[in-house]
Amino acid sequence: MQNRSAEIAIIGAGPAGAHLASRLAAEGRDVVLFDPKGAWEKPCGGGVPTRAIREFAFLLESSNYPHKLVRRVTMISPLERRVTVTLDEPFAVYSREVLNGLVLDRAIESGALFVRDAASDFTRESEGWLISTNEGEQWHCDFLVGADGAASFTRRRLIGIFPKQDLALAFGYNVVSDHCNGREHKESDRCDLPLRDVPIDTVVMQFPKNFTGYVWAFPRVGMMNFGIASKLGERTSDELRNILLTFMHEYYDGRMPEPSRLRFFGAKIPILDRQSWSKLRTGGDEWALVGDAAGFVDPITGEGIYYALKSADLLADAFERGNQPGNVGSEPVGVSRLEPDRGSHLTSPTSSSVDHRMVAARYEKLWRQEFGSELERASQMLGRFYHGYFCGMPFSDAMIRIARFHRGVQAVLIRLILGEQSYLTLKRDLLRRIFRFF
Repeated sequence: MQNRSAEIAIIGAGPAGAHLASRLAAEGRDVVLFDPKGAWEKPCGGGVPTRAIREFAFLLESSNYPHKLVRRVTMISPLERRVTVTLDEPFAVYSREVLNGLVLDRAIESGALFVRDAASDFTRESEGWLISTNEGEQWHCDFLVGADGAASFTRRRLIGIFPKQDLALAFGYNVVSDHCNGREHKESDRCDLPLRDVPIDTVVMQFPKNFTGYVWAFPRVGMMNFGIASKLGERTSDELRNILLTFMHEYYDGRMPEPSRLRFFGAKIPILDRQSWSKLRTGGDEWALVGDAAGFVDPITGEGIYYALKSADLLADAFERGNQPGNVGSEPVGVSRLEPDRGSHLTSPTSSSVDHRMVAARYEKLWRQEFGSELERASQMLGRFYHGYFCGMPFSDAMIRIARFHRGVQAVLIRLILGEQSYLTLKRDLLRRIFRFF
């Protein structure tokens, strides 16, 4: 059995884990990244919001990672009203295999060591962690990061799985285009032709009646991605499947794609309940969680790619500044079930520039300042957004109806789609424009 060591071990090589590895390795830290799949087609729409493109410019820098640019979004209300909005700036839609590959390649180029193997176990040592892999390797590290998604093995071992009320069920189909197989794809390719009047660069979102979630159609290079997401337990899997298939049937004007072109996907995603934010734990003594494993997903839209990248950035910042006086209090974050009271801790030579015990406390402070209040507010608004009423109409139907004739309300919806509308001011911003309309 081979024994190796690193300063920081990251379990999971999706956008959160790989981006964190890239940042830390670029700063000269000794990082190892574990994932048995590497880049793979994760169950997800693959939408990368505009603010992520602005903040993480590397996403569009290389033409080696094909994507679609979306310039229009069609929204369909519970009462079948429609509005199509044109975006001032496009957002991108990636295959998750491509997006994961992009971020993972950057991590490797930055100097992180990628181990294509699963972490099968980890235990506390007197100094740091001992990680075992399926292939029989053992790694000693000073700091452990869980970046392995909503069903995180790391989270389960450290603090337990998400409760049912903090989860949503999402599944769908990637419909492979029979027009694009066997040739190189470009962003401008018109591969799968949606019928009626929906252009190929348009995302379609439908809000069913009495439903906490939505159905979507996302154009990708060489395929269409169809999906549905709803709070776990609200509807049965058969009910969700029927809603999705009805949507797809209408999208293709009654002509469903051949079964050979359908690729099914399914997963649970964290949609935290409003009471869960105050007691949410994302780190402890020499460990932290990022991305979906931490629960960082917009409860209303289900968007998590921006928060995966952002939380990775904030944890990297915590490593960089965690040992600076005055950044956090002197007490470390509470220990987990795997964390004994070890008294003093001697850091390894590679980690002498930072007190690893304080990193998680600094990280907690940073993410709560940056986006914690926004996501907590979204959780509070979730029921009203999907089940509330305005002027006797379902809220989403009222907004779509007014947006058809009022550019001010349309502008708010555009910012909401792009991830730029604050939930803390959403009600105020909408009311101001609605009252002007009336």
